[in-house]
Parts: sequence; structure tokens; C-alpha cells
Amino acid sequence: MSAEKYTIVPGRGLLTKTAIAERKKFLKQLGINTDAIEFSTINPAELQQNIESLIGSTEIPTGLVGPLLFNKAGEEEQVYCAVSTLEGALVASMNRGAKAISLSGGFKANFVHQKMVRTPLFILSSDSTAQHFENWLNNNFEEIKKTAESYSNHANLRHIQVLRFERNVHVHFVYTTGDAAGQNMTTTCTWHAILWLVEKYKSEGFEEIKDFVLEGNGASDKKVSQFLIDHGRGCKVEVSAILKEDIIQKILRTTSDDLLRYYGPSIELAKKNGMLGYNINVANAIAGIFAATGQDLASIPESSMAFLDLKKHAEGLEVSLTLFSLVVGTVGGGTHLQKQREALTLMGCQGEGKLQRFASLIAGFALGLELSTYAAIVSGEFAKAHEKLGRNKPVNWLQWNEIDTDFISKMVKDKISDPITEVIIQKGEVDNGILMNLCKKVNRKLIGFIPVQLKTPDHSLEILLKSKATDIETIKGIHLMAASIDPELCDLIVKYKNNLEYINSHLKELLIPQFVASHQLDIIPQYYGHYIDDKREIYILAQERLHSKNLQLFDSENSPQLWTDQHIKNCIKAITEVHLAYLNEPDKSLDCIQEFKLELSLPLYQKLLEIAIKEEKDQGNKYELLESYLKSAESIETKIPKTLIHNDFNPRNIAIRNNADVCIYDWELSVIDYPHRDIVELLSFTLNSDFEKAELLEYLQYHYELAGSKMEAEWNDWKNIYPTVIKEYLASRVLFYNAAQVNMKLKFVDRIYNNCLKMIEFLED
Repeated sequence: MSAEKYTIVPGRGLLTKTAIAERKKFLKQLGINTDAIEFSTINPAELQQNIESLIGSTEIPTGLVGPLLFNKAGEEEQVYCAVSTLEGALVASMNRGAKAISLSGGFKANFVHQKMVRTPLFILSSDSTAQHFENWLNNNFEEIKKTAESYSNHANLRHIQVLRFERNVHVHFVYTTGDAAGQNMTTTCTWHAILWLVEKYKSEGFEEIKDFVLEGNGASDKKVSQFLIDHGRGCKVEVSAILKEDIIQKILRTTSDDLLRYYGPSIELAKKNGMLGYNINVANAIAGIFAATGQDLASIPESSMAFLDLKKHAEGLEVSLTLFSLVVGTVGGGTHLQKQREALTLMGCQGEGKLQRFASLIAGFALGLELSTYAAIVSGEFAKAHEKLGRNKPVNWLQWNEIDTDFISKMVKDKISDPITEVIIQKGEVDNGILMNLCKKVNRKLIGFIPVQLKTPDHSLEILLKSKATDIETIKGIHLMAASIDPELCDLIVKYKNNLEYINSHLKELLIPQFVASHQLDIIPQYYGHYIDDKREIYILAQERLHSKNLQLFDSENSPQLWTDQHIKNCIKAITEVHLAYLNEPDKSLDCIQEFKLELSLPLYQKLLEIAIKEEKDQGNKYELLESYLKSAESIETKIPKTLIHNDFNPRNIAIRNNADVCIYDWELSVIDYPHRDIVELLSFTLNSDFEKAELLEYLQYHYELAGSKMEAEWNDWKNIYPTVIKEYLASRVLFYNAAQVNMKLKFVDRIYNNCLKMIEFLED
């Protein structure tokens, strides 16, 4: 290509608004749209020394890791860090490792040194002159040092190391650079020192050195090498911790013996493969913290040079991590930008005097990730988390641009007769639940809540679309969560998936509100319609959007004190209407709902109990009742019929309107079971912990009067079902909640479990 044909980008090197606009116009002429990239919160004036030909910025999601317990000079401190990444599960894994270290007593750090190296290359005319030049350099070090340091307030040339190969002379200039990483600083200092010493060497009557370069690649700048392990560049820091055996088992889901069993052979192969150092995935932690704190991303390779060491310890395991060449700074580079500065401040590492702390914390968080990832590999969690369950190939999924007036009009035509003239999607205004968020981890489908404002010629209306994942995707999401709890649990979930309440969840969520609405039961968010396209895996429910301002109670699972006697009775009455409606008039459209039989999946629930016992081993005989129940899962002999139940009937899925009307939603887990099951769950959440037997019996009697008498059941027969139903609820649902607490704290779990035990005690008294 000739120079005349080579395209010149407008305003290259300029950061003015005019130059940025010209570049955007230039790209548009090429048919390239950069509207999203152009949107940026960074003031171009702040980037004068950071970038050229600016067109905008890209965002990397940033997560919070910590707390991590840091032991320094006899004092303990809980520290945090920000990690910017697009790799799912990285932040979660770092948090797990941090938790394991912290609960074992924290980590210690030894900051060894900070240095920055530049290695210019000089080519002399012969071997003998090269030898002379080497001697001259060593003899004139003080003057070279003085010259180099005169070009910086922070660079300190500690020494030079000369490596001569025939007539080629490589000179390691080794500096300390204060709190800055120092690449640019030492480049300037070294270049001026080179110019001085070449001229000085010539002025003393020796050879004129014409062939020299600033960097002969001897510094391993932004590369990996044995040199970095032996000598280092940047910060060398060592961190260590003692992991307690019970914490290894409880948090990391493995044992010290298992970790050590694979460690030795792994080290051996790493050496044979020529791996420099030894680590699992230090680069993940380095990259995430670097991106968040404004470090030089090109220094990730050398900064990730590390050695992970594991040794048996009387308490469990002694672990250590050495970073040989961590090139970081708390000043300079991108650390001055607002977001990067905030990330450093979060770590207590912004500004001068913080470099040693910064390097120590990076190493500590990296150690946490190493332990978490290695434990996941050893325990089988890593494999289970990446296991493919059935087809994972995308189909022609629903797209955002399809949610338009035509799409919604067809869905709601039976409920909204006025023509819809405009659809306004209000993204991000409604939080998705736990199940929905788990499903989002297994594919990129448009699933979750979609708030929409509809406009007609006469009025506007807010509705909520709920785009459902398929039942198999729901199982995949649960499987993914189970991977971090116990790999065997993953296998059992897959093995018994067809017996679980998650089967056909995508259909139940749509069809049951239709059934309830068809019976004119005003106990759900107003139902506007639904849309199903099996081929494209589209399952969408259109319903009323609830606002907290119109509700007395909403998301009140942790506030039993807010639930009055009337609230509870209104809920019992409302759900009983559904139970009876189904019994009196079964709907064939609901044939997708199956009867729940716990006994078909006993090994799964026994595994959940095993996990609970391990987590709560200091709780005495807390689970003795369930241990006995799950040995055989006693059946109920009764003529009382089973019916459609909500099966997730608690304040997480029940709202109370300002007029005291009950509003029940999220029917995706519905099954066929005894109506008692819904009442048990409701009471476990809404009763205060000090409830009395008389209070419990009053609610059960009220339920009997509404439902049992209509089923021609005797009171004693009706009441006697409750203890077994409570045990089933504990085993099939509360144990799932308990296992989930490995990853997330659910405040209500202990309370509802204890409430259930108390109910059983009262009923079996």
C-alpha cells in the first residue's frame, strides 16, 4: 500500500471534544457505530498521559471480595478488594477462599522488596572492548547513579548488573521507585544515563558506542522468565496462612489429605512441562484487581509469576504463595482516575506510602483464589460446575426488540380491549429471585422480570412480564449452585430431577394464574395473559405490577412480627379457595403438575441432611427427628385427598394489599399434595418464635373449618396429617434452604426450622 492510500484517522493523538467527535464521524462513514463506547463518565482532560485517539471507554463489571483477615504486626484487620472481571464465578471463588483463610485465623505477609529494572543493550566493536566497557561501567557506578536519579524525584538506582556475551553488553539498571510501578520513570532515567555514559566513555578516549538500545529484552518487561523468579522485578511478596482442618472441610469441601495427595504429582508434571513457578490461577486475581485499580494490564503475565506451596500442619494445612514480580503502584499510571482511585481507597491503598500494603493484599486475595480453585478441582466441584446437562445449543430465543405493541397486544387481548399504542420497557427496575438468577448463569436467554408501561389512547397501564426459563434450565441452575456445596449433591439432583417440584415449572407459572383467574379468585396479581412458543422456548406471563406503596406487607419473610392474626387467617382462606377449586373442578390444562412423592428421591434428601449435619455439628440432636423420618419416609394413611398446592407458600411469595386482600404469586413450584403443606409453610414463617400451642391449634382448626369439613374429614384425622407433612416440608424444602446457606445467608432458615420442631412437639404431645 502506498502512503497516499494509507488512511489517516482524524485528530490522532488529540483528546479534545472536537477530535473525539471527528473520529466518531469518521467511524460512522465506515459503517461502524460506537455510540455505546462513546458514552463515558471519564473526562478526556484526565487522560492526557493515559491514551491517544480516544473514542470512549468500555466497562468491566466490578465485584467486592472480602472480608479477608489480614494479620500485620500483631493486629488483625478485615480487608476488602474490588475485582473487575467478566469471568463468572471468579468473585464467588475469591470470596470463598477469603472466608476459609479468615475463619482459620487470617494470613500474614512478608514484603521482600520492590524494584524496577531496565536492561539496555550496548554492542561494542570486539570482545576485548566489551570487557573494558563492562569494567568501566562498574567503576563509574556512582556517577551513572547520580545522572539517572537527577531525572526523577523517586527513582533510586540501587545497582547495576552487567551481563556480557562476546561483544554484546546487557546492563541491568535496578531501581526502587517509591509507590509507583516505575516503568515510565525508569525508562526516562535510564535513557538519560545511557546518553551520559556513552558520551562520557567517548570523552575519556575510548570507543564511540554507536549501537545501543534502551531495552535489550533482558528485563523480562511484561513477560515471564526464570530471571523474574531468581531476581524479581516489581514487588516480591510472600503470604502464608494455616488452614484449619474443619474449615477446609466446611468451606472448601475437601480435606487437607486430599489436597496434598494431588499436589505432589501436579508439581512434578509442572516441572517436566517447564512451568515457571507453580500456581493454579493467580492470573485471575491479578487481572481482576489490576483492572479495578488502574494498573498496567500488560504487566499481568510477569505479575502472575508465583509459587503455591502446601504442607501438612498439625491443625490442618500450611499454605503459602510467593509473587516474584508484582508490578504495581499506588500512584501513577491509571491510579489517578476516579473509579480506580476509589478501588484503591477501598483497599486502604490509595496514594503514597501504601505500596507494601497493596502488594501484600493482592497476594493475600490471590492466595484465597488459589485455595478455592484448587479445592474445587480436588473435590470435583470444578468439573460439576462446568458439567453440561443436556443440550446447551441456543435456539431462536426471544429478543428485546420483539417485545413491541404487536407482541403484547396478542398476549393481553382478552383482558385489555383498548388498542395499545406504545410499549415502554423499564429495564432493571425489578429484582429477579434466587431461582431466576441461577437460571441466568446457564444461558443468555431473555429471562426474568420485564416491567412494561403500556399506553392506550385513553390511559396508561403498568404490567409485569415474567419470562420463564425452562424446567431443565432451572435444574441446571440448581446443579450449578450445588457444585459449590457438594459434588455428590449435583449428581443426586440430576438423578432425581423428574421427581422434583421444578419439573414443568415454566408451564405451571403461566397456567396456574390462568386457572385461578378463571375461577374469579381475586387472590393473585391481576392476570392479563400468557404466551407460549415451545419451539423457541418462550414462556411469558403478563400480570399486574405490584408496588410497595400499595401494599401493607411485601417481601416480609424476615419480619414475622408484622404478621397479624387476621393476615394469617386471610392467607389460609385464600389458599384454601385454590385447594377447593382444583378438587371441585380439576383442569386438564394443569395435567403438567405432578404429585409430590418424597420417598421416590430419598437419597437426595438424605444427602441434604448429611450436609446440614456437617454444617451444624455443634447443634447437638437438632436433626435427630429428620434422621429418623428419612430412614423410611413414613407415609400417611388417610382418605383425605391431595390437591393443587402452591408449595412455596410463604411471605416471599405473598403480599398483603393496603385493603388487607391477599395477593399470591410465583406458582412455579406447585405440586399435588395435601393442603396441609401450604399451611405448614405459611405458619413456619409467620409465627413468632414464642408462639403457644393454643395459637397453633387455632389456625389449624380454622383451616379445618374452611377445608377439612368440606372434604368430610374428621378433625382428628385432619390434625394427624400435620406432623408428617411438617417433616416432609423440613426434608424437601428447608434442607434445601440450609444447603444454600453455604453460598448465601438466609436469615429465616433457623427460625422456620425451630418453629417446625415446635409445631411437631405440640401436635405429638
